[in-house]
Amino acid sequence: MLVAEMNTGRIDAFTAERGPTYYCPKCRGEVILKKGRKVVHHFAHKPPTTCSWANGETRAHMESKIVLAEALKERGLRAEVEFVVNTLLGDRRADVMAWSPKGLQIAFELQHTPIGLSEIERRAVSYSKAGIAQIWIPFLQAKVWDDGASRPSGWFVERYSPRQFERWVHGFNGKNGMWMYDPKEKLFWMGRLAGHQTYVEESTWYSEGGEENYSGGFWKFSKRFKELSLEGPFKADDLLIDITRRRAFSSSGYNWPAAKVARFIVRDPAP
Repeated sequence: MLVAEMNTGRIDAFTAERGPTYYCPKCRGEVILKKGRKVVHHFAHKPPTTCSWANGETRAHMESKIVLAEALKERGLRAEVEFVVNTLLGDRRADVMAWSPKGLQIAFELQHTPIGLSEIERRAVSYSKAGIAQIWIPFLQAKVWDDGASRPSGWFVERYSPRQFERWVHGFNGKNGMWMYDPKEKLFWMGRLAGHQTYVEESTWYSEGGEENYSGGFWKFSKRFKELSLEGPFKADDLLIDITRRRAFSSSGYNWPAAKVARFIVRDPAP
């Protein structure tokens, strides 16, 4: 984790120094400051521990929070990584929490690993009830670059199998698509899913009575695959924040709450 507590309050691993005693904000157990040239500065629990916040976190996920938080701070916004939201259930941390000039809270959730539908829906409802705007940003998988091809506006994958939570995020944002993060290049892409059609080959067979039967020979929309169009890439510094509202809606096993939805908009280039 990137943030710990000490007697004077919260402190992040980048400004912390070795020597003082640091504590986990959740379990209050002692944590160790880890700093080095090959690791992201972070805090780790002293073993043994049963704290859920001691679960391993990928380097890419920690880096993504830092990239986004620093970009928000550079434009004069207050931004904190791993901000604890008391109204959340389970893991109460928002990956990054920012405050608009008018004081509106905006939660950024950078989703590196799959998250269950019940959990993402529960967290989304909690943010909504607390009046916190939210944006969910899935990580792009490496296979996207192997399976796709370059286009003038970005990148295109003809047969993409979206993870279940990605389908939820895309539906949550509606016609605005979903922002996605490339952990290798530390860049953001605007992603849009569209139906993918597959061709059912024509076949013939004979029944026991000798009657000839036909099947196939038509196109149908795939339930598994979608077409993924990516526009970009964009640096975090290129992106501004816009807030919209959405109504509650349910469809085909997915539930989206009425909520304030945050989205990125691309900053106009300087003249």
